[in-house]
Amino acid sequence: MKNGKIHGVATASTIALASVLALGFAQPALAQQSAPAAEQTGTSIVVTARKREETLLETPIAITALSAEEIEQRGIKSINDVVLNTPGINVSNTNSGRNDRSFQQISLRGMTPSTTSSTLTASFLDGVPVASATALMSITDPERIEVLKGPQNAYFGRNAFAGAINIVTKTPADEFGGAISAMVGTRDNFDISGALEGPLVDGVLGVRITGRSMSKSGSYVNQADPNQTLGDQKTDVGTIQFVFTPSSALTVKAMGMYSRDNDGPSAQGMVSAYELRSNNGAVNIPYFSGSNAGSVVVPGQANCMLNGLPYVCGAVPGLMAGPAQNTTSDALLGSILSDPTNRIDSNGIGTRGYGLRREYYHFHLGIDYELGDSGLTLSSLTGYNNEYYSELADLDNYDSVAFANSAAAFIPGVRDYWSFPYLVERRNKDFSQELRLTFEDGGPLHAMFGASYLDTDVDSGLVSVFNYETYGVSPNAGALSPPQQVKTIGVFGSAAYDFTDALTLSVEGRWQRDKVYAFAGGRGLTISDDAASNFNLPSGSFDPLTSFYAKTFSNFLPRVILNYDVSPDMMVYASWSKAVNVSVGSFNTSFLSGTQAEFEAGQSIGLGVIVQPEKLTNYEVGLKGSFLNGDLQVTSAFYLADWSNQHNTRSVFFVDPATDVVTIVTGVANSGKTRMTGFELDVLAEPFEGLSITASGAINSSSIRSFSDPAITLRTGLEGDEFRGNQLPLSSKYSANLGMMYTGQIPDWDNGSWFVRGDAGYKSKQYVDAGNLTWIKGRTQVNARVGFSYGDVTVEGFVTNLFKNKQYTSVAQNALLEPSFFLAAQSYGYLNLALPELRTWGIKAGYKF
Repeated sequence: MKNGKIHGVATASTIALASVLALGFAQPALAQQSAPAAEQTGTSIVVTARKREETLLETPIAITALSAEEIEQRGIKSINDVVLNTPGINVSNTNSGRNDRSFQQISLRGMTPSTTSSTLTASFLDGVPVASATALMSITDPERIEVLKGPQNAYFGRNAFAGAINIVTKTPADEFGGAISAMVGTRDNFDISGALEGPLVDGVLGVRITGRSMSKSGSYVNQADPNQTLGDQKTDVGTIQFVFTPSSALTVKAMGMYSRDNDGPSAQGMVSAYELRSNNGAVNIPYFSGSNAGSVVVPGQANCMLNGLPYVCGAVPGLMAGPAQNTTSDALLGSILSDPTNRIDSNGIGTRGYGLRREYYHFHLGIDYELGDSGLTLSSLTGYNNEYYSELADLDNYDSVAFANSAAAFIPGVRDYWSFPYLVERRNKDFSQELRLTFEDGGPLHAMFGASYLDTDVDSGLVSVFNYETYGVSPNAGALSPPQQVKTIGVFGSAAYDFTDALTLSVEGRWQRDKVYAFAGGRGLTISDDAASNFNLPSGSFDPLTSFYAKTFSNFLPRVILNYDVSPDMMVYASWSKAVNVSVGSFNTSFLSGTQAEFEAGQSIGLGVIVQPEKLTNYEVGLKGSFLNGDLQVTSAFYLADWSNQHNTRSVFFVDPATDVVTIVTGVANSGKTRMTGFELDVLAEPFEGLSITASGAINSSSIRSFSDPAITLRTGLEGDEFRGNQLPLSSKYSANLGMMYTGQIPDWDNGSWFVRGDAGYKSKQYVDAGNLTWIKGRTQVNARVGFSYGDVTVEGFVTNLFKNKQYTSVAQNALLEPSFFLAAQSYGYLNLALPELRTWGIKAGYKF
């Protein structure tokens, strides 16, 4: 942890707090305090998509908002649950070769990031950026979840390219109270949470404390170890929030959060175009299909051929046997994991075996001060995140114990069988500060002006446990990837004017400067004069993990919205906006830091050093309305967007002749252009008392205009214009949700009621890559709940994935790994598949006091 960063957090927060507190005590409050975040107007949720409180139906932006009540009724506990309940959004966990909570990449409106370091859908907690989407779900009992669709750069800055997800927390109640709930379910499911809130000083200082502890076993038995399940998860999290209101003009909110995850090996499977045989000649993995160098083809799988090498194409079939991972934990593995050499600092919480361990700290401070009766409100928002995770996975993804390790005969202490485990470690830290001045006096003009700062630092490492276990090679300095850092400053503002009671024009914009730093990797870096000239870099030798170059990207990000109230209950709008995405991974420096073979490999797949920002121009029209006295609410939007300078991951896998070590060279290139179009619809209906229906759907279409990827060309032969018109991968073109809930009174129970609810979520097929030759089928998941409440007590039973849908949730191409590495060097030979959680039954009880 850098002293400068800690000092920056303390200084900025202290100055902002001290200055506004002084104003609060020195000047009497003449303006009325803002409504609390949980307030609803009629039946419409209040949202903060434009940094001010507006009802969902009067905000001219495509938004899906889940209230606290809906979150509870639908049983939403994770980012995957949010995705299931929201059309137009997908989450991918598999691009990293594993399906766990260390890597959850959100695709909104079909815009899928291509790298683990790139984020196109930003994540926020009370408007403060957070380190990862997974951290959002550490909040126990939030006030609401806002999914903002379309570019949000004008208000939220970097990474809000495709949209944003904002979790809004509850503020402390004016009276002492709380809640506690407990759940037990099949597969050792256990979840207990509680909240305690109330005034510490009446009318001046309130506090809200929450805590949650959950654990569950996975849905799948590890075929390599029948005593282990895949997909185990465990989380402990606590939050505390203070709200200080010394006067009606001043509100200060401070929140802290700590969470820790401790998960087992992830639930993932694989399908291959090749049949592999172990040393004794037997088929080692019977559910593999296809051929070994084009020989025996196993029926039941679709396979295509290029130059005698098969690949999976068509709809990916179901697994013909359960998933398997070699996860032996013994003294050898213990010695590897306890070796701190060339590792990311774990503070003692690094993984102790196969699976994931994560620790996350978050803090934010929000201050709002109303300047008398001027209509002006001065706001400050300070945030800090520190996330560390350590994850060990068996990347070959099958039971390989029948493959002998030939090196075991002459290297003492190594494994006698072949496997391919890798340890991935990462630390994400960021500090953010925002100041803004808002004008609202009830007149026709609404205005806001602000400035923001965001400093993001990423340290990561990829430790080849494989080389340690197989060849006795300890982690070297090359295990440490080049750090990533980007500092962003922005000046933003908006002005909206009500020309009539019905017509409003809003003009918004942000000037943003992103300074991205390039670093040497763990082995240091020497840039020759020729390389310096070719890549426009400084020449010379640079120490390990030091910055040797920086580039600044400056952009103006506008949005213009025109909205018109057709009637008091119906509004139409049209908007135009521009967005950019500047990734912390805007430099490819790993291949520069490697051996000559790594350098040549990087050049062979077209890697340059500087990656240009992605760009988006978005056009949108929408309608929002309330009908039948509020019993029917409809929101809809149609958009068209042009996405250019798309980032695309490129990689090559080989045995480095200089070190005789298996090496992966990965980088990012600006790959092409895509036209995005879509339609979104949300309907809420209450046809009669007791019955509520929510129905929503989305069509998110993408059409590639230009694209290139050497790996896809190597595997399939597709290149150039053959990609034109294809859909982008890892997103569903069609998605829909339907929820129905009926509530009734229990006879003779004055305070008793009962309910029954069903929810169905559908996502259509997802292509594996831009070639569109391979895809996973669409899936529908149905959840159901039934229960009753009496006074402050609620008891319910539930079932998730009622019909036990086994279709995969995401997919990724990976190199097929076996002892010779022949197949890995030739082409990508298998698909890594994220397996869904299967049917779960449970019962839950809660009490509010």
